Amino acid sequence: MKHKFLLLALLSVALGGAMHAQDTIRQLDTVYLLRTDTLVMHHTDTVVLRVVDSAMLRHVQEREALMTEKEKFYKEIFTKSGVDQTKIEADRDHYRYLVDSLNRLVREAELENVRKEEANKYLMQRAKDAEARVAEATNRKKKVRAIQGIAMRFYRTPNWEVRLQPAEEAGTYNKVLRNRNAGNIEFDFVTGASVMLWDLTKYFNKDHKSVKIGENLKTPEFRKFDQDFAYDIGIYVGFGGSNLFKNFYVGPSFRFVDFFYFTVGVNIAEYNVLVSGYDEGSILKSETIDDVTAKSWLLKPFLALSIDLDFLSYIKK
Repeated sequence: MKHKFLLLALLSVALGGAMHAQDTIRQLDTVYLLRTDTLVMHHTDTVVLRVVDSAMLRHVQEREALMTEKEKFYKEIFTKSGVDQTKIEADRDHYRYLVDSLNRLVREAELENVRKEEANKYLMQRAKDAEARVAEATNRKKKVRAIQGIAMRFYRTPNWEVRLQPAEEAGTYNKVLRNRNAGNIEFDFVTGASVMLWDLTKYFNKDHKSVKIGENLKTPEFRKFDQDFAYDIGIYVGFGGSNLFKNFYVGPSFRFVDFFYFTVGVNIAEYNVLVSGYDEGSILKSETIDDVTAKSWLLKPFLALSIDLDFLSYIKK
């Protein structure tokens, strides 16, 4: 019994001491320990000590060791392979230069493409303008057309002068009338307009077979062109020479192959001619050129070949 009471007393004292110690720690709150798997925090009223996670520390140390090992490995590779670091850097600079050059070439190519696109737009506009001019020049519904060409008239503009020729009496001279423009044909630059009267386009754009005339004669056989052209007959009125208001050309005109005109007609012009009673070779006494010449209007035949001015302006452009 005494032993039992003794054990109970000891347990009571131990429990009381433990409870008293626990109450003392709670009251003072001087130090408490918080334990986790990897983190230990020491906390007091005035100091906080923080210890880094040992696992994280170990991981960082392993990474550093691995990086050191890699650098060592690469250095060994470079050393064993004989690769020059300076050469590698030079190659790197070279490739950078190539990249910059390629970028510059790409920019230049883009600028060239833009320039070509603008040039193509300009050429397309010029092509449209040219098509419009061609359409205007080949417009078969146009009744009046300005034309320009060369006329051949069968009369030369007289150029009278007085020449001295030895007379029958020795030591004397006669004044004789001479024309310096001798001949019957003269060319003139003419400009005018042709007015369409009859459109013969359909007639000339078909095959023309030979037709027998009499027993031994046949008309020539004409085949149409691969392309249709305009043909018509009209009236031509034009001007020629330096004095447009004293040199007229009038006559029927034949238009063929769209742009060409053949004209036959009359030239009405003012010429300086001899007055009545005087001819070429006449001997003058006291008269002068002004005394024996006068202005006069004459009608002379002519032939002309002209071309459409719209077509000429198209060729020039």
